[in-house]
Amino acid sequence: MRKGQAALEFLTTYGWAFIVILVMIGALAYFGVLNPSKVLPNKCIVEAGFSCKEYQILNNQVDIILANGKGSGFTIKRVNATSDAGDISGTCTPAVDIVVPVDSEFTISCDGAAFTDSVGEKIKVNFEIDYIMAKGTYTQTFRGEVYTEVQP
Repeated sequence: MRKGQAALEFLTTYGWAFIVILVMIGALAYFGVLNPSKVLPNKCIVEAGFSCKEYQILNNQVDIILANGKGSGFTIKRVNATSDAGDISGTCTPAVDIVVPVDSEFTISCDGAAFTDSVGEKIKVNFEIDYIMAKGTYTQTFRGEVYTEVQP
């Protein structure tokens, strides 16, 4: 009888400790302490040959300043941006057939975003640019993403 009682008391003690730990983890998750988006850094990821200079996401607009490091100029044919956090239904500039010289900066600006529910939260915006190199014939696609907090 004594061995059974000792085993039951042992399991009960560790069971209560396990329940307390689960409640603490649940409370931390509920209050957002364990939210990984709060600890992840802001970032702008672009393909080789381009560099991201500045970026900001407003509740109704996305602005990204990029630099052409391809070693040659190119002509922009299409700019598009998407996000899981909201709709980007407006138009993105620069417009079609804009020539970007070598070693120069250009800005992508998309109006008509709907991030009003995400102000203060970090979101990811993916963007695509179709372009033709100055001495090229075929359209190439350049992709990138921006992850940062939505400003009011």
